[in-house]
Amino acid sequence: MIPISVCIITKNEAERLEQCLQTLQPYPFEIVVVDTGSTDTSKETARKYTDKVYEFSWIDDFSAARNYAAKCASHDMIFSIDTDELIRSLDWDALQSIIADNPKGIGCIRHLDYFETDSETKCYDKMLERIYNRKYYHYERPIHEAIVPMTAISCKSYETSVTVDHIGYLGNKDTLRHKAERNLALLKKELQRTPDDPYTYFQVGQSYMLLRDHEHACDYFREAIARNPSPSDSYTRMLVNNYGNVLIDLDRPEEAIGLLSYYEYYDNNIDYLCMIGLSYMLVGQPLRALPEFVKALTAPTSDSSDPRIPSYYIGYLYEYFGKKDIARTHYLNCGDYAPAVEALTRLESQI
Repeated sequence: MIPISVCIITKNEAERLEQCLQTLQPYPFEIVVVDTGSTDTSKETARKYTDKVYEFSWIDDFSAARNYAAKCASHDMIFSIDTDELIRSLDWDALQSIIADNPKGIGCIRHLDYFETDSETKCYDKMLERIYNRKYYHYERPIHEAIVPMTAISCKSYETSVTVDHIGYLGNKDTLRHKAERNLALLKKELQRTPDDPYTYFQVGQSYMLLRDHEHACDYFREAIARNPSPSDSYTRMLVNNYGNVLIDLDRPEEAIGLLSYYEYYDNNIDYLCMIGLSYMLVGQPLRALPEFVKALTAPTSDSSDPRIPSYYIGYLYEYFGKKDIARTHYLNCGDYAPAVEALTRLESQI
């Protein structure tokens, strides 16, 4: 068996730390918890599950804390998770096998990232690098840190059997605001150090989105795109989609249509196609909007969009075209999706 150390850094999140640690119990991990200055019962909670509980003075640098946690581990193979992440599923034998096949690679986990909008809870589904051998890799970047090789080795990523639920952006709004404001302060320091890095501009925009400050989010997303991130980079699709949706929220759909320049890269993504389709609708081009939603019905990838959204908008457009029977069929395909239910009620009232 390849021994694996789970490393967690935490501060003042005793309740969520307990939830996280409980989901780790079915598996034979070593658990390492590093506390960065809690004044609640986080350390006592951690000691219920492991004797490897350490303290680290917070220096506004998540990578420094993560690297210290890895240093405290007994094993070289590190699985880094956060206090607000819960194991949803994990096949231990499959994890062992894939690590054995990739001893110098970086393991990716499926990360279901939940957050609340004004009207619904959304989920971003993405792969994140979290499993690595500390002999070859460490963390860099003070915030939104990345696993990078320490020497010139060939860096290969592989997908694992691990899925986690990230619940850190759900719940108390004051707590969320505090997190977003903390992140903004660190990110703006990072921008001073790396003023041409599109990823940092993207993350500043993300923080402003959490604060519902779409004007500033839009500004930073625009700056990120102006720095020409590669369409193949893992974050660029989310950047493009979020920028488009923020423009729509700001009643600037004609600018969102400008993101058609990414069509050849993302025309297999539900979120992107729906953003383009909605932009066409809002600028009064329903005949151009319809094919985008039809294409979205069978698009193979989605980051956060409810898969019922394309059917809803197809129904909406057919209702607009006066073809109510076709509209009704598409609304029915949406199941209990609230806007479709309301649309069906509206159609029934017209009979």
